[in-house]
Amino acid sequence: MKNFKFLICCINVHLLHGESVAADDILAMLQSSLRVKAEGQNTQLSNDKDMGVPDMKSISRLEEIVMARVREGLGGDNKLTATINASVKQMFSAIMVTTKANQAKINLDIKAFLACKTGMWKNYFKAIPMEKDFDILGKIYPKCSIAVSKLQVKSLASDKIYKTQSSNLNTKKQLLKYEEDKCTNTCANQHLENYQEQLDKLEKYYQTCKDDIKPKIDDVIKEMNRYKNISLTKNFDNAKYLAMKQKCDLIAYRMNKKKCEATGTLTSSCSVYSKCWKTAKKVYESDKTRITPEEANMKLQWRALTRLQCYLLVLNTANDKDKKKEKAQLDKCIAVKTDQISVKHLKIDYKKEPPKPVCPKDPWCPCTTAYTNQYYKNTKFRCVKNKVKKYICAACPKGKQ
Repeated sequence: MKNFKFLICCINVHLLHGESVAADDILAMLQSSLRVKAEGQNTQLSNDKDMGVPDMKSISRLEEIVMARVREGLGGDNKLTATINASVKQMFSAIMVTTKANQAKINLDIKAFLACKTGMWKNYFKAIPMEKDFDILGKIYPKCSIAVSKLQVKSLASDKIYKTQSSNLNTKKQLLKYEEDKCTNTCANQHLENYQEQLDKLEKYYQTCKDDIKPKIDDVIKEMNRYKNISLTKNFDNAKYLAMKQKCDLIAYRMNKKKCEATGTLTSSCSVYSKCWKTAKKVYESDKTRITPEEANMKLQWRALTRLQCYLLVLNTANDKDKKKEKAQLDKCIAVKTDQISVKHLKIDYKKEPPKPVCPKDPWCPCTTAYTNQYYKNTKFRCVKNKVKKYICAACPKGKQ
């Protein structure tokens, strides 16, 4: 490309200073620089990508060469026009290749937005099973809480009956002890009792004390049996209550954990998605800023090259005496307006930058006010104090749990 520009510059200098350059010399220099094989009027380059996109200076200089020969009336040179036309075609090809590459880059930039969105929804779908598990536990927990409340009432009632029975048993034991204490010192000799008197006293003891003490003993035995039954019932009710309470604590812990995992997954997804979107937006805007002026320049270059091809037809027209054919072709080229040359095929479809979708965050962190009001209601304490001493969700900021 540099050699081509240098060649055009040199030829232009010769023309501007009025020096005549032989057509064969120009042809030889162009063929040497462009490395083309002249095959009549259909000469083409071996590789379209070597030269890259031409600039307007190169096109303007090439146009000056052609126009200088047109002004000098040097027509009918098929070899020269074929060589110059080959360079023009290469410029056309370079413009098309660059346009195609720019359009492909824009398409990739737009796909990058979709990739960010796809990644976000992929992580969102990971949170769906967590939310489902949480929802199931959230429906079970209220039933468990009601069951705990009922078992707690029953357990407290059993504790109350147990205490009452324990008190009754102690009372019966005290009454028995009182009766037993009344029958003391039976064998003691009181005021020189004789043997008959002692026997009478023993008979009275066994008869009277037995009648007084035995009912008390029977009462104690009866209360003892009742106490054992009530104690078993109390222990069973307390065990059921504690087991159900532990179950509810576990459900509450798992509820919070699933909600925390879902919240963390969505928050992480939103963070990654936001970074991905910013990067995609930055790349897209950068490419658009770069490609937009390139598109405009290539449209100008295409129109200029199209006009140049038209003027080449003037040089390629066979000479006649009054040069009517050349003049007719020249007038035809002059009559072509810039806006009449279609450049629709060079238009880049920048597409529409996709709107940034709202990232699906979970508004509820474990143990927030709304969260506890919805799922824990009268057992708000269990949201924090459940299986652990104090539940904390690392995914939720402080003050929101």
